[in-house]
Amino acid sequence: MRRPPIEPLLEIEKLSTHFDTADGLVRAVDDVSLRIEPGRTVCIVGESGCGKSVTARSILRLVDPPGRIVAGSIRFRSGDGVVDLAALDPGGPELRRIRGKEIGMVFQEPMAALSPVHTIGQQLIEVLRLHEQLGKAEARERAIAELRGVGIPQPERRIDAYSFQLSGGMRQRAMIAMALACRPQLLVADEPTTALDVTTQAQILRLLRTLQEERGMAILFITHDLGVVAELADRVAVMYLGNVVEECDVDSLFHDLRHPYTRALLRSVPRIERRARRRLPTIRGQVPHPQQRPSGCPYRTRCDHVVPGQCDAENPALVSDGLREVRCVHYPTAESIRDGHDLRPEEVVADAG
Repeated sequence: MRRPPIEPLLEIEKLSTHFDTADGLVRAVDDVSLRIEPGRTVCIVGESGCGKSVTARSILRLVDPPGRIVAGSIRFRSGDGVVDLAALDPGGPELRRIRGKEIGMVFQEPMAALSPVHTIGQQLIEVLRLHEQLGKAEARERAIAELRGVGIPQPERRIDAYSFQLSGGMRQRAMIAMALACRPQLLVADEPTTALDVTTQAQILRLLRTLQEERGMAILFITHDLGVVAELADRVAVMYLGNVVEECDVDSLFHDLRHPYTRALLRSVPRIERRARRRLPTIRGQVPHPQQRPSGCPYRTRCDHVVPGQCDAENPALVSDGLREVRCVHYPTAESIRDGHDLRPEEVVADAG
C-alpha cells in the first residue's frame, strides 16, 4: 500500500557539481535528484569515485575549489521556511547559521576533521556557544552531557582530551556529539564507519539508530558497504559516475532490484553459503576516469546488457513509477519498471569509447 506523500525535509533537484581542472572538466555530480523525509534514513551507495561524498558536501556547500555547483537546487525546510542552499553564499551568515544548527555533518576520518591543537571540549563548546548563545560554564556542562549521550565514558575527563589521545571509535563518537549538539533536523554522515573495525562500526551504527529514534532526525548516510545499507536505510540511492542510476526502498534494493549496476553490486557481495573454491563474482573492468567519461550511459563499458545503438547514443533519463526511479534503457516507462525485466547476461565486448 502506497504511503501518503510527506513534505520532504530536503529535496535535491537536478543537482550538478563540476570541477573545472587544468586537465579537463570533471562532472563529479551530474543531474542528481533526491528527497529525504523527516525522521527517515536515505543511504547513497556506490563504488569509490561515483560522486557520493561530493553530493554530501554540496548540500552544505563544502566543496573545495575548483569545484562548484553549476545547476540544480537543494531545498531545505529550515525553521525559517524553505531555503535553496544552492543559491546561498557559501561563506554567508545564513548558511553558517544552518550548518551545525539545523544540518550536522560527520566526516569519514575524524582525525583529519578534528583540530589536533584544541581539546574535544574546546571544539564542542565553540559549536554550542556559536549556535546556542550559551555562557562558558553552561556550554561546558552541556558539552559533557553531549559526550555522555554518545557513550563516551568519563566525559568529565575526556572533555579535556585531544583527538590524538582518543581511540578511533571515541573520536568518531566525539564527532557525532559535535554534529548533533544543537539538535539538527538532518545529519549528513559521510562514510563515518569506514576506518573503524567491525565491532566499533556496529556500535556506531547502533548509536546512530538510537539517537535518531530519540530525536526524530533524518539521516543522509554515505557508504559503499551494502551491509550498512541493510542495517540503516529506509531508502537507497545507487550512484555511478555522478548519476543516480536507481533509487528505491531498502527491501526492493535487495529483493526486487532493476538496474544492471545494482544487480552487479549485489552479486559481488560475499555470501556465507557460497561453496568453497568458487570464484567471487566481480564487476568487470574499472570505473572510468571522470575525465574520460564514456558517451551515452556511463555504465555501458562494464554492462552485460548493452543495447548497441542506444546505450552509446545518449544517457537515459531517470524514470519513476511513483515508488522507485531507474536510469536505464531497459526501463523506459513507469510500466516497464513496475513489471520488471528479466535481464539475462550476454557476452558483450566492452567499448572503451
